[in-house]
Amino acid sequence: MTLPRPDEQRPRRVAVYGTLRSAGSAGDLMRSLASLRESDTLLAGRLYDTGQGYPAFVPTEAAPAPNEGIPAEVYVLREPERSLPVLDRYEGPEYLRRVRTLRDRRRCWVYVWRGSVSGMTELSHGWCES
Repeated sequence: MTLPRPDEQRPRRVAVYGTLRSAGSAGDLMRSLASLRESDTLLAGRLYDTGQGYPAFVPTEAAPAPNEGIPAEVYVLREPERSLPVLDRYEGPEYLRRVRTLRDRRRCWVYVWRGSVSGMTELSHGWCES
């Protein structure tokens, strides 16, 4: 039996798709916790407008077509054991932090909406703050 590497169990990366992105209203918070903005990616899932100034991400297991998905930025956390609790507080009880595998097989944390999306508008092109 092969045990997963420690970074696979507790990744140092986080993928952000809403207010924590570099141009988002909380982009400064993300930059303060990360040592590096590693790349951009597309997450498998659907994004919804909560109507409260931030989006709701609901992952899907099915792999999207090559150029489809939710635009996200991947950051490497400077000190995950300190940064993740800060991000958990920022995201609040409406989200669960879950490990997701990206298309290129990297594993990262993603905040997943835990409530219903009934009545919310789907955002097919990602989150854009006004």
